[in-house]
Amino acid sequence: MELISFVPIAGVVSGLIAILLFFLLIKRLRNRKKKILVCIIHFLIVVIFALISSIFVLLYVSLKGYQHFTYNKPIFSIECPIREDDSFVVKFIPLDGEESQARFYRVKGQQFVIEGHIVRWENFFVTVGMKPLYQVTRLTGRYVSINDEKEKERSVYEIAEETRVWRWLMQYGEKIPGIDAVHGISSFKDAVEHKNFTVYITHNSFIIKEK
Repeated sequence: MELISFVPIAGVVSGLIAILLFFLLIKRLRNRKKKILVCIIHFLIVVIFALISSIFVLLYVSLKGYQHFTYNKPIFSIECPIREDDSFVVKFIPLDGEESQARFYRVKGQQFVIEGHIVRWENFFVTVGMKPLYQVTRLTGRYVSINDEKEKERSVYEIAEETRVWRWLMQYGEKIPGIDAVHGISSFKDAVEHKNFTVYITHNSFIIKEK
């Protein structure tokens, strides 16, 4: 069982024990069957279990908050089956689709770049579990040399069309309560033949990791 799953269970169990012991203490005080020292010890045990329950609850809230802030989700994979001097082939596979939905692009340069948009929520909404809104829009090529960037042929492919909604969000989204920022994001990686990469979305950016 994962720690984050165990913590709330331990907190609930400790809280129920504290409540049960508290009602037993009230019953004993009413019946006056126990000495005052025994009642004090009983009360201290109730307090200890209540504190343990509170600690577990606070720990769970902290762990969930950390989990939300470190959110990353794999969205698609990229393979490079063919690599040449100044160009390469990219195999683009959405992770929520079938292998048959893979698309192939011939890209100019030594690196591939993933571009898109993202809506970042205010920290409070991130803490309670709001996921980032995002859109992957382009796949482009990138040369390592600045001179090559200026002089050599470029390649740009549209992954998804920028809709009017995203155009509006880019211009006015930050005026909406709860939204911290709306901006463009990109990430690039060296194209290495026969290597596979996974692209993740976080609250701030795309992250490209080799499989």
